[in-house]
Amino acid sequence: MNERRNFTRELREALKEAVYFIFLALKALRFWHRDPPVSTVDELARFAETRSKFVSQITLYGYIKTRVGTRYTSMFEDDLFASSVNIAKWEIYLACLGDLSIYTAAKVTGDTPDEAEALAIHIFDASIRDEEIPKDRPQGFGDATEAFYVRAKSTPWSTIHEGEKSFEPSLAALIEWAPIADELKQYDVQAVRNSMRFKWKTVRDQLETLLQTDAVIAEWRARA
Repeated sequence: MNERRNFTRELREALKEAVYFIFLALKALRFWHRDPPVSTVDELARFAETRSKFVSQITLYGYIKTRVGTRYTSMFEDDLFASSVNIAKWEIYLACLGDLSIYTAAKVTGDTPDEAEALAIHIFDASIRDEEIPKDRPQGFGDATEAFYVRAKSTPWSTIHEGEKSFEPSLAALIEWAPIADELKQYDVQAVRNSMRFKWKTVRDQLETLLQTDAVIAEWRARA
C-alpha cells in the first residue's frame, strides 16, 4: 500500500511539473502575441527567456506526441519516462537560451566582440537567475553557465547574427535529449530539426520587427 501511495505521489509530482512547463510555454505564447517593443536590456533578456522556453517546450512535447501518438497521456504514468521528459526539457531549454542569448547580443552590438560577449552573458545569467533548482537537475545551472561563458568567449561575433549560425546547439540538444529510442530517432532527425528551425525563424523575424537596437545598446553602454 505504501509503495503504491509513493508511486502515485511521484506520478502526481511529475505530471504537475510537466503541466507547469506547458503553462510557461503558453504564458510565453500570450506574451508573444502582445508584440511589445524590445527597447531595454531587461526586455531583451525577457525576450530571450520566453522565446527559448516556448521553442524548447513546443518542439519537445510536439515530437513526443507525434512519436507516441495515442499513448501520449498514458506514457506519463511511467515514472522513468516522466523523469526523462523533465530532464530533457531543462537541457533543451538551456541550449535554446544559449543560442538566443548569442544571437540577440550579436544583433544589438554588431562587430564589437567584447561588448557582445558581455551582453550575451548578461542575458543568459538574467534569464536563469530566479529559476528554482529543478528536482531533475539537482546540480543546478552552474555547469551550464560555465559552458556558456566558454562559448561566448569563442564566438565569431562578426558573423554570428547571420541566419542560423548560432542555433545548431539547440537543434542537436532536441535530438539528443528527447526520450525517444535511438532506433526511432534515426528516422526523425531531419523532420525534428526542421520543426525547431522553423520556430527559430519565426523568433528571428519577430526580433527583427520588435528590436529597437539604438535604445538597447545605449542603455547597455550606460550600464557599463
